[in-house]
Amino acid sequence: MEIDAAALKSKGFFQQAQKDKFSLRLCFSGGTIDTDCLRKAVEIADKYGNEQIHFTTRQQIEIPHIAAENVESVQKLLSESGIKTFIGGPRVRTVVACMGAAVCKFGQIDTFALAKEIHDRYFGRELPAKLKIALTGCKNNCAKVEASDIGVRGVKDGYQLYFGGCFGHETRIGTPILPVLAEKEKVLDAIDRTINFFADNAVKGERLGRLLDRVGIDQFKKTLE
Repeated sequence: MEIDAAALKSKGFFQQAQKDKFSLRLCFSGGTIDTDCLRKAVEIADKYGNEQIHFTTRQQIEIPHIAAENVESVQKLLSESGIKTFIGGPRVRTVVACMGAAVCKFGQIDTFALAKEIHDRYFGRELPAKLKIALTGCKNNCAKVEASDIGVRGVKDGYQLYFGGCFGHETRIGTPILPVLAEKEKVLDAIDRTINFFADNAVKGERLGRLLDRVGIDQFKKTLE
């Protein structure tokens, strides 16, 4: 059986070390999954995987050990359930978020609501390179927002934004270029401007931090202002 691993990856199936096995990665904004979807994930793991579920570092569900011949059946189950799969590659990735003010007593902002709004606006948008966004509700910084391309941290008077962070092959700490923003609409506007700046100026494979190092913070700051 000939396997088009690249095509399957674009649909959320990542080839394992075992060439005939795939890990299915599901997509949920802010790491929040409703119980119906969770039951369906368990059903897939029991029926087509090895009865195990893995939670990724970016709060997504991964179901390993799905045989290539079962991929089509799994895709049918996902379609019937309305569950979306993770999309990798050079585009906006799923949004990471801590529990925030809706749950955590330390939370200064509603991270769940903001994560969903950002996810609905931008998830999957194609860009010159991947772009990761993270939200954290307070100074405890559970979501480690400085390690993402765009980070939002709740503070006493509103939102502190960080730009250009990354963690992986290279490590770069995000920079707080703007003052604290008091209104959510200004946060969304800053994210919109950042993504458009990135789309217009980055070269293929260049993360936001590298772009800022190349063109200079001042040019980017003018875009935000």
